[in-house]
Amino acid sequence: MQVKRLPQLSTISILFFTLGLLCTNSKILALETDDTNRCSAITLENAATILVVSPNDLQKNRHDVMVSPDDIQKKIYNRTPYICTIRSKSNFLKFITYVTYVYNDTGQARIEFNKMQKGFESISKVDLIPDIGNETFWAGDNRFQRMVSIKGNVVIDVLSPKDFKLQTQVIRLLWENF
Repeated sequence: MQVKRLPQLSTISILFFTLGLLCTNSKILALETDDTNRCSAITLENAATILVVSPNDLQKNRHDVMVSPDDIQKKIYNRTPYICTIRSKSNFLKFITYVTYVYNDTGQARIEFNKMQKGFESISKVDLIPDIGNETFWAGDNRFQRMVSIKGNVVIDVLSPKDFKLQTQVIRLLWENF
């Protein structure tokens, strides 16, 4: 009687199997629903209107923003800050980028908002913008074109597009849908 040996798994086959699992999981994560996707406040249709492109020409991307270990240790964030980008596939100059900071309390959000405002005031012209969030400022000169807004325990920093009117549209849309 002959004993049948089971095929042995080589290191390479285990590696490929593991990579296959990782790729499958990343595809699942990339297909987040609007309920779990933290960048769903601006739809592709909204972005297409702002950027004057077809929704089919746009792609969304989001990732966490690196924060200092000290901030993590002090647990000042309710969730890790994240950056959202919606960009045209055919025209790299057309994109929307914003960072969302969700703090544990409104006091910490106010402190961080004030730090950002003072930082921009030290190097740029800063104008207060009425009727957006609790408070909003625009840092706009030839070096910076940024709109930063606070509402409760959330601070949103719109980095692009660089145009004031377009950034105003973006920030209003974010607060409307946040």
